[in-house]
Amino acid sequence: MTAPAAKTVRAVERSLQILELMNRAPVARVQYLAEQTGLPAPTVVRLLETLVAAGYVQKLGRQAGYCVTQRVAALGAGHHGLPQVFDLARKAAEDLTRRTLWPAALATLDVDALVIRFSTIPMSPLSYYQSTINRRMTLLDYAHGRAYLAFCPMVERQHLVALMQQSAESEVEATAIAKRAESVVSLTRASGFGERTGNIQPETHSLALPLRMGAKLVGTLGLTYFSRAHVDVAALKHELRTAVASCEAGVQPPG
Repeated sequence: MTAPAAKTVRAVERSLQILELMNRAPVARVQYLAEQTGLPAPTVVRLLETLVAAGYVQKLGRQAGYCVTQRVAALGAGHHGLPQVFDLARKAAEDLTRRTLWPAALATLDVDALVIRFSTIPMSPLSYYQSTINRRMTLLDYAHGRAYLAFCPMVERQHLVALMQQSAESEVEATAIAKRAESVVSLTRASGFGERTGNIQPETHSLALPLRMGAKLVGTLGLTYFSRAHVDVAALKHELRTAVASCEAGVQPPG
């Protein structure tokens, strides 16, 4: 005789499902978790608040979303994204928007592109977009991608260029990708900032700087402004550099 199947606690299963989803990116919103799990948003909120009370999840703000805490590491899952530096970088991004009013964003590398993990769009009165969370930005066309490519270690840069070349349909195209990457890196390192201008989303411009934990490059911090606005770009660059410096100064490099 087959033993009856053990009864499971549905709330526990749902909580673990949410933790798995959240562990894939440093920030997750209720709407995203509801879509991925098929659960009603109020149910997701109740589960998240339970996880917050238990110390496994942290609420980042009314609109920003939630992230897992270091306590998740005790479950053996680890803590992804911008470890240790993420909380400082999030606060730096929020302070940057309070000072400049323009939306700021944090991004991390995902294989061959930078992905926005946190954005201050909800608190900026000058945001052009409703949300950019999880937006992928190529390494050659976007400010965040250019900042990362230009300031990552040489070995990593060679690997990233090789990944981009895999999409080439000919040797000529592969060579052109390598030459463009070299040009982007040269220009970005000369200015100190990754910059997006031109035909990519021409209604806005973006600036980005590398974000480090000690000597390790862990992501980028950027700022976006209207391309037709009368903006003191030099002042914005100073504010962005100050934000990154204050963030990195508060991080203990890995031993």
